Parts: sequence; structure tokens; C-alpha cells
Amino acid sequence: MARRVLIVAGREGYAPALQAQIELWGGSLDFVLAASGNEALWEIRGSPYDLVLAPAQLPEMAGMEFAEVVQALSPATKVVLVGAKITPALQSQAEALRLFALLPELSVQEVATVIGRALGLPVPRPKPPPPPPPKEAPVPTPPKASPPRKPAAPPPSAPPVPEVALTPARQEAVRRALRDLVVSIGPQLALLVSIAGETLLAEGSAGDIPISTLAARMASGLAGAGELARLLKDEKFLGLSLFSGSRYDLYAFTVTPTIVLLLVFDKMVVESKLGSVWLYTRRVVEELRAALEETR
Repeated sequence: MARRVLIVAGREGYAPALQAQIELWGGSLDFVLAASGNEALWEIRGSPYDLVLAPAQLPEMAGMEFAEVVQALSPATKVVLVGAKITPALQSQAEALRLFALLPELSVQEVATVIGRALGLPVPRPKPPPPPPPKEAPVPTPPKASPPRKPAAPPPSAPPVPEVALTPARQEAVRRALRDLVVSIGPQLALLVSIAGETLLAEGSAGDIPISTLAARMASGLAGAGELARLLKDEKFLGLSLFSGSRYDLYAFTVTPTIVLLLVFDKMVVESKLGSVWLYTRRVVEELRAALEETR
């Protein structure tokens, strides 16, 4: 079975040089390209990779922060950062994170050597250039008509929304957890909603945001997370949905199969970082689950 390698492009333009690895290694490795750090984290959440290659600085977060989240999602995945200006502090941070390699400059041969070392494979020799094309191209054959596509199966229906009746003591525990998120990572608003879009509890300021409509749209996007948790038989399954715009960053996390945590960041006040949001929110979701479990 081919080893799986994920290449992250980022804004530094490493994709063309890293794509040379695909041709160099041929079918011995299964390469997947991700356009950004956020897209790469979604890929890793969905399935494990043996190796991840990424720039040392991504648009959404620092490379070290990206590596930390990758290791939290998939501890067995090896991470290599390229294009770093290596300082003693950065080297110390890489050693603390157990980063597999930190490369100061991007070289096709150097990256290939690191890939071989990480995966325990011999580095293939560069392929000779292809022969020149013939002078006369063959006459193209007309394309075959594609068979009609089968209609897509309807999405699974969302489970019924239970009534949530918090005692005053548990309600205060949930509010403390939401306030902790607002103070720790700085969202403008943190709120619990049902997958039907009903607001249960909120901390922060909505401003001029249409919260009821926004909550219903974002919660519906995670309606299938409960079904995934049941299929995987994983009670601690944590779904995440992220929307990023020029003014706002919106995050939605599954707390229970029918309750969602929404975070709204105003970029004019504070920039959200996916790594920090993930690390802090994962802990708070456990506290919220414990509080809501006692109400059932």
C-alpha cells in the first residue's frame, strides 16, 4: 500500500517545487495537495497521513502552530516544514514539538531525501526527459458520450431536537465555559444553539449580526455530525465547520448530536487563529458536554 503524503501550498509558492516530488516518486507514494493550512487540517481530520510537507509560515497561522495541531489530530503523522529562517529559539521549538525536519531552503533533492528518511524508502533517481513529440499528431477520436448520472441520494434527516432544561447551577456552569472562551481567545460572541437554530445560551455581543438566521444556517451544516459519531461509535466525536470572510471568522463545533457551539470573530477587533481556537475550544466542549449530560 502506497504511503500517503500531504503537501500544503500556502502563500509562499512552494507547490510547484513540491509537485516535482510527485513525478519523482511516481506511484510509490500517494500525494494529496492542499491549497492552505485550513484545508490541510480538514484533510487530516478526515483520514490519516504518513507525512505532511508545509511552508514554515502559512497565511492562517505559523508553521509551528500548524504542526502542533497536526500532531493533536494525528500523532503518528510526521511533519516537515520548509523555507524556515532557523534560529536557536525556532530550533528549540521544533525539538519540543518533535518536528521531523525543519529545512532552511527548499530543494527538490533535499526534500526527496527527507521524504525517504521519514518513510524509510530509497530516494528514486530522476526520470530522463521525455522524447520529443512526433511531427504529426494522430487524428483525435471523438469523445464517447458520458452515461447519464444517477440522482444523488437524499441527505440523512436530522435527529429530533431534544428540549434542554438547565438548572440555574448548570446554566451558570455553561455560561462560565462560554465566558472562558470569550476571554481566552477573543470571539465577539460565543453561543449554544440547537441544530434547528434555536439559541440556548450566549455570551458576548451580537452587534448588528442577524444571529437567529446565522445560527440556523451554521448549525444545519453540522446536522450530520451526530450521524457520523453514531457510525464511528465515537461519543467524543468533535465536528468543526469554519467560514472565513473579510470581516468575520465563524466557527461551529458539535457539542452533542443536536447542540452546536458557535464562535463569531470580528477581524477588526481580533484575528482568530485556527490552532488556538481548536486547542482552547476542544477543552471547553468537554466541559459543556458534562454540563449538558447532567440535564438528560
